[in-house]
Amino acid sequence: MHQGVHDYWIGFNDPLEGRVAFMYLDQKGWVSTGIGNKIDETRQPNSKPTPEERAASLALAGELRWLDGSGVEATPDQVAAEWDAVKSRLDLAPSGHLAFQPLTSLHVENDEIDRHVFAKLEQMESVLVGRPPFADFASWPANAQLAALSMCWALGPAFQFPKFQSHVSVRNWTGAAEECHFTPDVGTIRIRNLLDRSHFLLAQRVEVQGLPPERVALDLSDVFGVQGALLALGFKPGAQDGQDGPRTQGAVRAFQSESGLDPNGSFSDPAMLGALASRLDGASFSVMGV
Repeated sequence: MHQGVHDYWIGFNDPLEGRVAFMYLDQKGWVSTGIGNKIDETRQPNSKPTPEERAASLALAGELRWLDGSGVEATPDQVAAEWDAVKSRLDLAPSGHLAFQPLTSLHVENDEIDRHVFAKLEQMESVLVGRPPFADFASWPANAQLAALSMCWALGPAFQFPKFQSHVSVRNWTGAAEECHFTPDVGTIRIRNLLDRSHFLLAQRVEVQGLPPERVALDLSDVFGVQGALLALGFKPGAQDGQDGPRTQGAVRAFQSESGLDPNGSFSDPAMLGALASRLDGASFSVMGV
């Protein structure tokens, strides 16, 4: 993948998945942690694992460095006991990750979360590029790489979308944008679908306009794009949902203050957009819509 995709990955996914330092069950009853990292090989959602599935799951959990409350590295038996305790509470899966915090005593640190995220990302890329429709993935525009890897993060790298695969195999990014949608189209999946579609469309513009393919292009013409730009620079506008809410306005004000501008919170303020474009260009992004 292009370095720009790697550098943007955490900022892109953190608002979608959240950053959770302990084990919890996702909506399908799979033990997860970090930034949406599934550490569960149970085949059927919301079900108990077989002994073989449990063993495979514990191997995944063991890839992380778990610490107890005193900062001492946990033993494999402690990790297994915690995994079992979380998995046993399938009834809490619809309640969200915070419902599991009182049940857990182990955690992973932020650096370990990031290490694990990038290890999983590289594994997914390796599987993806081994499939014929994605054979020239390395030469794709960064936006197309980002969107395809985003789909992998949610679906796994072996997903089968025949129409989508047909489009990307011939670099038809507009067609890919119309066929990258997956269900259920609710919550953060709805936002991920919007983001993936947007980045495939941006990939088409990158190729038509002859922009550097290794740079992630961002369009600052609306609040959706400005949110993405703020995330790229380490600010926190909340979910990239296109809504000009309090968190987005707060992130705009923080950026404006840091840039010596009037902190009016307006995402369309010309001075703010100019400063944002300048910072992005210095960070190796391509800027559109300004």
